[in-house]
Amino acid sequence: RFATLSEAAVGRSAKELPGAGAAGGLGFALILMGGEFRSGAEVVADLLGLDDALAGADWLITGEGRTDRQTLLGKAPLVAARRAAARGVPATLVSGSIERRDLPELSGTFAGCESIVFGPSTLEACVADAAGLIADRAEQLARLFAAARER
Repeated sequence: RFATLSEAAVGRSAKELPGAGAAGGLGFALILMGGEFRSGAEVVADLLGLDDALAGADWLITGEGRTDRQTLLGKAPLVAARRAAARGVPATLVSGSIERRDLPELSGTFAGCESIVFGPSTLEACVADAAGLIADRAEQLARLFAAARER
């Protein structure tokens, strides 16, 4: 009832928008006051100057700890890859783990999706050796890119 009365008072509709109920209705209040919803990943990309950094880039390598359905909803790696694609720059995703069922959809945005884990391992072991695992995968990607450039 409060939402309906508030919308009528300010002449703006907001209660059905995604995020309006977040943080106890803070999103709803901000929209009523003229605010707008923006993806956090988009805001960070703008603040970091990602578009300028992609100018003249040959390839983007981005990643996260775990890649799954949530990534496809607009997390930072997806935002970065889409911005790269808009500039003709291919993107590779490097992740601690990748949900296999999401690979077909991820492949529509990423030129490749790579896990840093080379075989069965526990989460604890992967976290303990994350830097080494990332370095190993980065070396393998560098070898792949170098071989492709030599052709």
